Amino acid sequence: MPLGSPRELFVHELADMLSAEHIIARVLPELRKEALHPEVKKAFTEHETETKEHIKRLNQAFKLLGEKPEETTCHAAEGLKEEHDALHEEQPTPQVLEMGNLGGAAKTEHYEIASYTAAAQMATDLGEREVASLLKATLAEEKAMAKRVDALAKQLGQEAKRAIKVNGRAKTAA
Repeated sequence: MPLGSPRELFVHELADMLSAEHIIARVLPELRKEALHPEVKKAFTEHETETKEHIKRLNQAFKLLGEKPEETTCHAAEGLKEEHDALHEEQPTPQVLEMGNLGGAAKTEHYEIASYTAAAQMATDLGEREVASLLKATLAEEKAMAKRVDALAKQLGQEAKRAIKVNGRAKTAA
């Protein structure tokens, strides 16, 4: 469908974000199962719950706009999922897989932050204050999760560094 107006672009972007959230919702249970560290497992569990809420908010946004989401695939989220799948092909150790999953989660959160920032601005520009409010609520959660994922990645990286030093391989890891 040709996009002939800013509103049509906005509705298309919301559909793309809804697709992304559905893709993420399908991947999070796998990430949770692959997590070794209890805090990582907890973060993925909580984000799975948040993601379901994000989907509800996007559906609410469509209702407020009097629109139905188009069938679309978020190619960015699909690409991030494909990166996760490709990581498995490298047969990483469970610890390396967990670190890779946190890196992928960070990429995903930053993509979502960019998407929700742009969509919230578009909603504001179009005078859709209620929709903007919904999008900003999700944006705040995405920013908080990005900080949490970054902190967990840093923690696991420091633990790996200490383990390398204990095993006497500090020079080969640098």
